Amino acid sequence: MKIEGQVLMRKGLEEETAKFNAKNLDKIELTAYVAGEGRDGIIKQVEQLKQAVKKSSDAIIIQPTDNAALAEGLQLANQHNIPVIAYDQYIVGGKLSGFVTSDNYQGGFDNGNHIDSLFPAKKEIKIVVFEYPQVSSTTERVDGFFDALREKHRRFQVVQRYEAVDPESGKNAVAKFLRDYPEKNSVDVVLTVNDGGGLSVVKELLAKKRTEIKHATFDGDPLSIENIKAGRLTVIDSAQFCAELGRRSIRTLIRVMKGETEIGKVRVPTFPVTLQNVNSYPGWMGVPAETKPVVKPTTTPLKKYPGGNVVFKVGTTPLCPYICEKRPGVWTGYLFEILGEIARQQGIELRLESVPYSRLVQSLQQHKVDYIITPQYLVRYTPDVQVVGSSLGVSFTGALLPKNEDISLVDNNALKKMKVVYSDFGYEGRMEIVERGNRLTGVDVADRMIKMMKEQRADVALGDYNVLRYELTEKDATLKLQPTAMTGFSFFVLAGLQKNPQVEYLGDRINEWFMNSRDNGRLEGILKKYNLSDWRALDRY
Repeated sequence: MKIEGQVLMRKGLEEETAKFNAKNLDKIELTAYVAGEGRDGIIKQVEQLKQAVKKSSDAIIIQPTDNAALAEGLQLANQHNIPVIAYDQYIVGGKLSGFVTSDNYQGGFDNGNHIDSLFPAKKEIKIVVFEYPQVSSTTERVDGFFDALREKHRRFQVVQRYEAVDPESGKNAVAKFLRDYPEKNSVDVVLTVNDGGGLSVVKELLAKKRTEIKHATFDGDPLSIENIKAGRLTVIDSAQFCAELGRRSIRTLIRVMKGETEIGKVRVPTFPVTLQNVNSYPGWMGVPAETKPVVKPTTTPLKKYPGGNVVFKVGTTPLCPYICEKRPGVWTGYLFEILGEIARQQGIELRLESVPYSRLVQSLQQHKVDYIITPQYLVRYTPDVQVVGSSLGVSFTGALLPKNEDISLVDNNALKKMKVVYSDFGYEGRMEIVERGNRLTGVDVADRMIKMMKEQRADVALGDYNVLRYELTEKDATLKLQPTAMTGFSFFVLAGLQKNPQVEYLGDRINEWFMNSRDNGRLEGILKKYNLSDWRALDRY
């Protein structure tokens, strides 16, 4: 293992195991598998997970190298009733007995609050984001950051975005940034989603004497902490407790082995390291001083709405199984069912308006609708738009393949010689492969993909996993659907204009419905009809 943070995660896991074994007659015996880095590491871990299942392990703890490539192994473990606990990253496509992760959203929120405090109240902050949308943890950090700015009513402008997650991509991205913005004071803040890319960004900015820029980042790498101490651009680093992730993975395992079945997400707090508190940060091996309470969705009492009958217009892009428009004005889909229940409970009318997803934000800003149901990336960097309520679902890319096609990792490398068709609904379409692929659009896109695959007019079809899963019936025995992490994860959310004084109204009602319906099984019942499962473990609540 070469990455120091990951080494310390393992050290914490082994430390907690030794502590348990010293106090108990029952012992935990660890068998270690090291996958390595990069694409080869992902492929190796896919096989390692299958090996662990074949050896009839009593339980599996894993730090996933990829959110989707391990789905088949997780499903295999589920079939053999072997509990799987993931830490740091999630695995889609199966059931995890536990998921241990840093509180990434809160870390982003802390970063946003600190950045806000460094500027005059009326100043519009010009921000450049070095992002990595392929991984849910990094998008949570970005969402927390901008939600904090919105809560402070801070005016901001995201002037540019680049991708950076490791030293090489960080160096390449900042070189482009320096070409794009060579003038001093053209940018106020640089936000990086981790220190892997962030340290390279800071190094190059310092070399060009761009000391006017304030840098916010995540992870707590010792080199980044030294930059804070020395006043080298970085003003806050929301640091992880790496060893604690390992420790809590073992504690979660113990709970599972004692019979607990609904553990869900275990959040490890982050530490917002600044110049003011840097000497209090105990480092990656440290233990959080206290666990911050998870910010639960609001459940404010329903206020009487003025004006008699209340009608909210909700803009949405019809696509099954989310929301389906069978014919003009005739709707179905799991979100239609959920929103319909909420409307009936509250005595309001929700009027759905069909809007192409490329025009969703525009329709909201032009007051054609009161709310939009949208992939979150469309509004992530929009200062006047506010996400309200719990997330309404999660989208990621699925690969439709011939049944006999064996690809352990579906990525650009694996598909480079294949004939590709794709739909980019629900994500930003950053796949390199699509440059030579055939793009399909329309509400019947999944049916057309399936037809093209059956007729062998394409080798692979890439699209929204849930849409393809919903349309792919048991009769389609020649095809299989495989989850991928090619475009990361995008929540579906409800959003309204921040200046609307009633913007939280429908969000509050959605929060109440999800909290109650997850407890009483109503949500599970609705999702089963659409061949879906709950996304709660990926949600920030």
